[in-house]
Amino acid sequence: MILMKNTDLRDGYRYEDLEEGVIFNHYSFCLLVKNIMVKYGHLTEEIAEKKLANSFLVEVPRSKDDVEFLGHELEFHWAMIATYGEMYWKSGVPSDFNDFKEEYLKWESQIRSKYNLKEPFDYYELKNNC
Repeated sequence: MILMKNTDLRDGYRYEDLEEGVIFNHYSFCLLVKNIMVKYGHLTEEIAEKKLANSFLVEVPRSKDDVEFLGHELEFHWAMIATYGEMYWKSGVPSDFNDFKEEYLKWESQIRSKYNLKEPFDYYELKNNC
């Protein structure tokens, strides 16, 4: 599967502040979002790729705060925004997978394994150099 040919998605972006850091695996994040759009947004791969490529989700975060903004919501939520637009839940589309959690988590695990996806956010503490 080719993901958004005209973007430079990759894993391993590193962001730090004074106390903690995070490795943001942007490619893994976007590929999972795209697959959610196909499975749960009922889009073709081509349409999902196009919608994702036209969203801010493919932009490389500029700061740790930008990464934390993405990590504040489920990948499922971001996929539904990219699929249906803002306020999508007002039309009855679920904003999370609580009603089908077991099925979703099994499916997500299979997708992560199939495409060898990394965890999108890997936080770590910085050693105090005092």
